[in-house]
Amino acid sequence: MSLKDTQGWQQWKTLSTAKVFAVLWLLTFALYFPAAKAGFVTDFTGWLDQVRNHGFWEFINRSNFQARSLYQFTQLATYLIYKSIGITPWLWHLLFVTLHVANATLIFRLCSRLLDDTNVKHSKTIAFSGVILFCVSPYISETVVWEPSFHFLQGLMIILFILICVQQFIHKGAIRYAWIAGILYFLSVFTLEAFYMTPWLVLSAGLFYRYNNKFDPKIFNRVLKLFFLPLIILFLSRLVLFRVLYGGWVSRIGTETVTSVRLDSFGKPAKYLYHLLFLGRFFTFETRQKVYGFCDSATGVLIFWGIIALFGGLIISQFSRMDGKGKVASLLFSWTLITLVLLIPLWFSNMLLVTFDRYTYFAAPFFYMVLAVLAGYISSEFIRICAIGLFALINLRYAIQVSRYWGKSARVIHGLLYNLPDAGKKTILLLNLPECLNGVPMIGSEKESEFKLMHNLLLPSKQITNNVYDVLSYNMLTPNDGAHAVVVNDSTVRVTLNQWGTWWWYEGKGAYGYENPEFKQILVDGGHFYDLILRKPADTYLLLYQVGDHWKVVDWNKKGAEQD
Repeated sequence: MSLKDTQGWQQWKTLSTAKVFAVLWLLTFALYFPAAKAGFVTDFTGWLDQVRNHGFWEFINRSNFQARSLYQFTQLATYLIYKSIGITPWLWHLLFVTLHVANATLIFRLCSRLLDDTNVKHSKTIAFSGVILFCVSPYISETVVWEPSFHFLQGLMIILFILICVQQFIHKGAIRYAWIAGILYFLSVFTLEAFYMTPWLVLSAGLFYRYNNKFDPKIFNRVLKLFFLPLIILFLSRLVLFRVLYGGWVSRIGTETVTSVRLDSFGKPAKYLYHLLFLGRFFTFETRQKVYGFCDSATGVLIFWGIIALFGGLIISQFSRMDGKGKVASLLFSWTLITLVLLIPLWFSNMLLVTFDRYTYFAAPFFYMVLAVLAGYISSEFIRICAIGLFALINLRYAIQVSRYWGKSARVIHGLLYNLPDAGKKTILLLNLPECLNGVPMIGSEKESEFKLMHNLLLPSKQITNNVYDVLSYNMLTPNDGAHAVVVNDSTVRVTLNQWGTWWWYEGKGAYGYENPEFKQILVDGGHFYDLILRKPADTYLLLYQVGDHWKVVDWNKKGAEQD
């Protein structure tokens, strides 16, 4: 970088891909340093059990999973990762940080060339601004920190490599790029269903260059023939293969989930844009519910998609007359929309932070790049820099908050796993396991004890052989949250949360009363307390309640008194 070149955007004129990777890696590493040992939760335990305790082919084909999918390439990749680094938290964290930064660097490479190809000045600076916003977004934490999100990192990387292959082919005409794209897409059809989007992203990229005066319009025909058509054939073949094997058309979520989509589901793209543009996830619960409710209403859906149709019509009718920034922004807008449409039949969390934020991982880089490109229309350099900088700082503030939540949740989990009291031969009842910390997933409660599974997988030298029951779990708001107990009589204990608004959960949803051969749980107040009635003598059980990162033992000799 030239020291003489100090004029605003020009200072990054010679920014290389290697420099971008280095800067983004240091930024992301520092940002998620507090969360370095987090992420080995929920789905990770199921995956770890499969890779350790089941045969290779059963693991690769996920043959014992209820949800049907064809994730063989992803399974193979994670199998090789496990064989290479085991379950060392720091190595997994460094891998995920590096994969995410690699994706951000590919975005920089792809978009800076799009800008160059339309004669936009300061293309690298604009592209760098976009990927900075991508890396400081609080909505990428789930993908970067939570190990089961590997296939989101993998899926975006494959998509970006294919788009760069299209771009390279348009520039150089070498057919090897079509072969590379075809091989990558073939592998991607055995991964996360993000491959549904790829042909349409490729088609829109071809159209972008078709109406670019710098390139021969006939190149579009070659893109159709060598890229789009083969990808569509592979896409349809994958659908047919799944149909033959499992009798449906849609993997993972099931055909019925797609066919039963209701009107309010079409409001999900608007809700995700509300998160990305206005950091909507961090508004008060009441404000969020009002916005979500409007987005899901018939009026909200009609207004949102009416605006999308208006923008779409303007892009189609005016594209050839747009300047370079307008053309690139239009392409990136279309890519954002394509990635958001895929989310319509998927789940949306309207209560907590972090949960399902990974679903925006494909839309986020294109959306933030749209903002960076549009910022280029601000004539005042000072205002332009301030606008991008302020938006980045606001995102960074909440990204730091979420990263710290991950770190705090990991410390609580560590304390509970490593400091379990000796139960002898007693049956262990865990009265209030942490479900999450402000939406950051933790342990939760399951019929087949999730705590016991996690403990035995992560601490194989300290196996629990006792019967263990996760009675209920709850949402933590701070790492010091917990519950207290009152022994009512020789067989009954009342368990009460120490704080309001944290709610009881069971099996990943709102709690309910239930019973089994060991006890009967009566949910008196779903947001505060429940009664537990033992079916066997109390001295055959070890009842533990959690406060912060440690366990406390229910003392049956202290009847009628709060044990805190």
